Formats: sequence, structure tokens, C-alpha cells
Amino acid sequence: MANSTTSTLAGLFTTIQQTALFTMQERAFMRPLVRNYNLTGQPGKAAHVGIYPTIATSSITSGENSDATATTITATEKTFTATEVAIMATLTDMARDSTADDSAAAIGRVLGETLAKKVDEDIAALFTGFSSSGTLVAGTSELTPDDILNAIAQLRANSVTGPYIGVFHPYQTYNLRKVLANAGAATVPALSDVGNEVLRNGYIGRLFGVDIYESAVVTGTSAGAYVGAVMHSDALVFAMKKDLVIETQRDASLRATEIVASMSYAVGELFDLHGVKIVTDASITN
Repeated sequence: MANSTTSTLAGLFTTIQQTALFTMQERAFMRPLVRNYNLTGQPGKAAHVGIYPTIATSSITSGENSDATATTITATEKTFTATEVAIMATLTDMARDSTADDSAAAIGRVLGETLAKKVDEDIAALFTGFSSSGTLVAGTSELTPDDILNAIAQLRANSVTGPYIGVFHPYQTYNLRKVLANAGAATVPALSDVGNEVLRNGYIGRLFGVDIYESAVVTGTSAGAYVGAVMHSDALVFAMKKDLVIETQRDASLRATEIVASMSYAVGELFDLHGVKIVTDASITN
């Protein structure tokens, strides 16, 4: 099978499903940040979402007994088709019988973390598709608070109201933290509450009304930059067809048990103008 890894851990299988599900729910941080659709138990494997246009109004100038002008509202449809992802771990009898560790929980964590990372990577990869852009670098610009303000201005100009979220690679937020903390400044003016929090706990939190998240799942470019984004939750879609499932199958000739974790889902862009990609240099220099 594809995506196969061989486990040398041992254990029982009674807690694998529970541990994998718990880990998946805890680690997949991107899912709650976008619009979710649940296709579980429904026929078909695609989510069909209607997109309705914004229409203009006009004043009635021909008198109080006049009819309003009829306007036809035509919706377009976007389709998000679920595909399956899976990973298999092979637990040998020798490994199972030669250790007292709780390998069931360990295997469950590994499978849950792997699929959680896959979901997050698939969603974060959609940032590159936003047509609105903040900072587009030639290889030297780093992420600053001004880039966040730039993205907010573009979203509001497109009539997209908050709340907003920002997702960036840790190498991008490295410089953002430095700026907020005035690191290396010749003179140190009074810091904002956010700047003080960065100094005390290393936590960025909310900046200009944008909840800032950082994760290594953010996509990099061939030029060494990373593509983060500031967006509304309606910008992207996650459609679940089949949640995480764990199955086991005995391989007698190998004297082992195959443990397979799988799920089916779709991701995609719903409203392009609800997100602004921010491509910045992400190098850390001493």
C-alpha cells in the first residue's frame, strides 16, 4: 500500500482509534479557521455551494405608486469533491511481544498527527490562489505589522468585514516578533500591550483585530519565501466526507498486523476576495 511505514513499537489496539481521533482534533488547527461542510452520511462525495452576487439598488424617481425595477439574481455554484487520504503502519508480532510500552497510544498519536498535518497543509496550500496580494517580495522583504494593515485595508475595500485571521510560517513571524519588541532599536519607546506580551511570553495573539497563527504547514516558494495569508473564515472551505477511521488487517505471512488510518475530505477556495496572500522573505540571519 502507498504511504506505508513500518512500526517497531508494540502494544494493543484498543486505544489506537481513540488516541488517533483525539490527536487529530487537537492538532488540525486549520479546520476551525475556515468554513466547514459535513457530507457524512449524505449521497455523493461533493459539496455544492451556491455563490450569490452583490446587486445594486436604485432610487424610484417616477412617483410613490411606481413599481421597483425587477432584478434577476443568478447564483453560481462551486463544487468541492472529496478525495481519500490514507497511511498504513505495520506492527510486527516480534515488536508487539517484546515491549511493555503503550504502543497502541503511540501508534494512534502518530497516525492522528500525520493526517492532521496533511489536512492543515492542504488548506494552507490554498493561500497561493488568492488573487489579492499584500507584500510580494523580490527576496529581501520580511513580514512587518504594516503588511497586516495592508491586508486589512484590501479586505475592507472589498467589503469583507471581520473577524480576520492571519496564518504565517514561524520564519515569517520571526521578524514580526522582532519589530513588535523593538529588537535592536537604538532607542526603545514605550511598547504596546502586544509588544509587551511578545517580550514576556513570545505570544503574538491579536494584532489590529487579526488573530495571528503560526505553523510550519505554510507553503514555501522556490525562492525561499513563504506564502502566508490574512483572511476571513469564508475564504476557504473544508468539506468532510469521512472522518478519521482506523482499521486493522492481519498479514500472516509477514507475522504482523497492518494498521490503516484513512479519511475523505475536500478543500478549496470559496470567496477569492476574502483572502489576501502575503509572500515574504523567511530567512533567519544572525
